[in-house]
Amino acid sequence: MNKDIKSAKTQLRVNQLKVMDEFIHSVNDEKLMDDWLSYGVPDEASEDDYRFIAENDDLYMDCVRIFKRTSQDDDCYY
Repeated sequence: MNKDIKSAKTQLRVNQLKVMDEFIHSVNDEKLMDDWLSYGVPDEASEDDYRFIAENDDLYMDCVRIFKRTSQDDDCYY
């Protein structure tokens, strides 16, 4: 993959992870929050944390799956 394209893809994922992280922290569901913190983005994530996850397809997709499940849960308070 072209270096510029890979860099742009990583930055897009970093931005998405930050938005997902902010959203997850606003839900009122302890189980979903535990899943996010255990298998998604660590609590008080740094820029390096976001970048590390964004550069790893498996970790990134874990976050996307958890976020999708959370955003579809009608019992969460947003």
